[in-house]
Amino acid sequence: MADSEDSRTVPAITLRKRNSNGFATEKIPHQIDRRNLLPIAARLLSTRTAEANSQPRAPGPTPVRELWPKWYALYQQHMRACKFRKKLEMEMLEDHACAPIALQIEGSDRPVTVHSYAEIQRLCCQLDAGQIAGVRASLRQRRRAWKKADERLGYSAAVALEQDLAQQAGITGRVMGIAKPFSLMEVAAKLHCLIVTEDPALKLEETPWPELRTMLKDLILIERRR
Repeated sequence: MADSEDSRTVPAITLRKRNSNGFATEKIPHQIDRRNLLPIAARLLSTRTAEANSQPRAPGPTPVRELWPKWYALYQQHMRACKFRKKLEMEMLEDHACAPIALQIEGSDRPVTVHSYAEIQRLCCQLDAGQIAGVRASLRQRRRAWKKADERLGYSAAVALEQDLAQQAGITGRVMGIAKPFSLMEVAAKLHCLIVTEDPALKLEETPWPELRTMLKDLILIERRR
């Protein structure tokens, strides 16, 4: 990646005067690196697509300029849902009554974690009848505790919402991926979606990911010169 990608300088992004359509234009920093590439691209694309979508369009397939805001809104909702689900998951696991069962099996240095009756069945040859009965009773008790905690916290609903948003964002992203772009801004939108989906932390170093990040940065700089 170019030196600018590895720079430690992150200049502030400030709102500038409004253009003739009433949309706030942004001052894009000269220094764009890994930490600010995607946020800068998202803010610029939000402004540009809002400007473009304020104008009437000809009938036909939904253009990239309309698909990107829908996809990005779904992506952000999915990220929030994922964070919320993880928070609830931690709360569920903090309740020791809901935690998996840890068994110390003779001849094993580490305890074996049991989550289901199928796992208990696989361990039958290593446990005696009393141990098996006790583990099954403990598992029933913990499943009841898990159900009560789930009803109280809404964990299953949070999981379902996260999965639904992931599916919607995935479908919208795939539709945008095959949509025909009609401007450099729409090319940047497709590229932004691809990178966010496949390399959100910008850590992939094998080709073509460094080159794709450079391309997105180049497109941002071209938009800045408009």
